Amino acid sequence: MVRKWLSNWTLMALSVFLLEMIFFSIFTPHFLSFDNMSTMLTNFLVIGIMAVSMTFVIISGGIDLSVGSIMSLCGVIMGLIWQSGVNIWLAGLLAIAVGGMAGFINGLLIVRTGIQPLIATLATLFIYSSLALVIGGENSISGFPEEFLVLGVGRLFGIIPLQLLIFAAIALFFGFLLQKTVYGRFVTFIGNNEASAFYSGVPVNTIKIWTYICSGLTAGISAVILGSYFASVRGDMGYQYEFLVITACLVGGVNVFGGAGTISGVVIGTFILGMLGQGLNMLNISSVEQKVITGVILLLAVAIQQINVYISRQRRTSPPIGKGVKSKSSAEIDRVTG
Repeated sequence: MVRKWLSNWTLMALSVFLLEMIFFSIFTPHFLSFDNMSTMLTNFLVIGIMAVSMTFVIISGGIDLSVGSIMSLCGVIMGLIWQSGVNIWLAGLLAIAVGGMAGFINGLLIVRTGIQPLIATLATLFIYSSLALVIGGENSISGFPEEFLVLGVGRLFGIIPLQLLIFAAIALFFGFLLQKTVYGRFVTFIGNNEASAFYSGVPVNTIKIWTYICSGLTAGISAVILGSYFASVRGDMGYQYEFLVITACLVGGVNVFGGAGTISGVVIGTFILGMLGQGLNMLNISSVEQKVITGVILLLAVAIQQINVYISRQRRTSPPIGKGVKSKSSAEIDRVTG
């Protein structure tokens, strides 16, 4: 029973989420109130938006440390384009396109030079973040039109946050890509065995580049939403977001070594982190202590992943007797009796 529970990551993550909700509802007043839940959603959904595309990057065997810097760069570019007299919605679309281009540069750098994704995206993290600070300056860009601010704080029928609807649409889209398309199957194939995928005719480099393009695009979308939510953008608005995004993926069950993961698990992992942050804030836990707790959760998630890998290997190497595989003694009897 325990082994089955451990092997079903989505079920396990959902159990953790429910236990977390029960814990905080007991020890913090009004935790499950409508206002608190709404605040929690709008505080972390941009992390989930980037996490669903990061899922593809990690499943393919890569990593993207530059998403926070891309978000900062896209944010200031949107603000500067708007200040030049361009419509704010067009400025947002151009900023998202810049995010896609930054992701394309990441992917091209990795597949053309052979540099490890960790090193390549660490380098572009510094490049994009520095560009954002140089272009945007030290001051924030604010004064966006009222109709634009609806994107970050608006609610459908006065109840459902628009951010939640955007997140749901993006998660469903990427879930469909991963489970129902050739592209998704190729991503998983590459993550399991890149050499076999290459010799099987899979366009490995093209698939990899597209995973980084998608990562950059969602970072641009997050920049637009975050700029709308805070009614301003800054050159450091995406500082350290990449770590939260990667943590959401790993807590959601994406294998850190590639080859496995689900969008549903990542969605639950995002909500686990969001509820954890909100609950700890309500318990007056300091930000330093929160980072320690988040780090412990990340270590546990990776440890349980490796337990799952071990269990899977044991099942493959030790098939049950009587299901197409004979025991040693049975095989010897057959050999002797002819």
